[in-house]
Parts: sequence; C-alpha cells; structure tokens
Amino acid sequence: MIVCSCAVISDHDIESALVDIMSQPNAPIPTPGVVYRHLSKKLNCCGCVPLTVEIIYAKMEELEAKGLVCPCACATARTKLQKIDRRSFEPKSARRPLSTALSAPSTRRREPA
Repeated sequence: MIVCSCAVISDHDIESALVDIMSQPNAPIPTPGVVYRHLSKKLNCCGCVPLTVEIIYAKMEELEAKGLVCPCACATARTKLQKIDRRSFEPKSARRPLSTALSAPSTRRREPA
C-alpha cells in the first residue's frame, strides 16, 4: 500500500526501514522524519504523517512479535515516546530541555497539587 504519494513510500518500505533503524545500537525513536531520512526521502506536504505514525506503531508491534526487532529496543523507544507525550501536558515553565528529559531521570520533586 502506498503511504506517501509525494515521496512514493509504501508500507513495505517503512517496514524494511524500521528493521534497519531498530537494529542500530542506541536506535532513535522511529518517527516519520527518522524513517523518511533513512529512506533518503523528504516529507513534502506532510499529509501522510498521521498514517505513517499509525503504520510505524503497527509495524513495530508486528516486527517485535516476529522477533525481527529487539524487544529491548522497542521498549526503549516506547519509554522515550511516553516521556515526550507526558511532556506535552506539562506547563512550559515546568519543562526541562528535551535532551535532558530523555537522557536523565528526573531528580526534581513535584509538589502535590
């Protein structure tokens, strides 16, 4: 199935890119940008991004179930995504820089609300 008609990317292309990306040591979070760069393509109109994200999540689960991608790498990517997701609900004044939030656990105590 064609996912991006601008860059001509299929779900099979995304799957093979995910296998390569997630096999790397310290694999990055498999975002559409990471996948497209791996495929040497560019996001043009970005209309495909929601579908690409959906396919990335589905393919990650399939690849993990098939044993083609390390479960530890998938778990690490999920953890990073959850941290980013939680960050989107924090007030901007309470946020640390993203690079710090992803690399080190928080030592700051939050006051009860």
